[in-house]
Amino acid sequence: MRVVAVMLFLSAGMAAEAMSYSFVCRASGRLGGPIRFEFYRDSTTRPKTNIESFTVSMRTADDRWKAMWSILSGRRLTKPIEYGVTPPGFTTMIQPQKLIPGRVYKGFATDGRGGSSGVTFGFDKDGTMIFPDSFDQ
Repeated sequence: MRVVAVMLFLSAGMAAEAMSYSFVCRASGRLGGPIRFEFYRDSTTRPKTNIESFTVSMRTADDRWKAMWSILSGRRLTKPIEYGVTPPGFTTMIQPQKLIPGRVYKGFATDGRGGSSGVTFGFDKDGTMIFPDSFDQ
């Protein structure tokens, strides 16, 4: 039931894309250590704190996306989101699953005001986070 609710919530956000704007999401870290997601209003360093939802999904073999972790907010962010750690004031909708090398992931955030952001990433064999130009090569 929660998965359906999260998917409907994300779909509604995507449907409103014509009236939306984007903000910046940056991912950092490595497997075996903290993986952090930071949000910015634009290309400057001004942090964006009014994140309403955040989901990390994995691309499947049939090019669909499977949610690996999802949270919804009730408060402002005070620091970057760390994968698998639900920030204060947020609710976990989908429990975190293990991330593995060689897979394609996407972090997707919304702010509840028409704004959204995403970052696509992966991990190489030694656990280093990578952002290749194309995951289809």
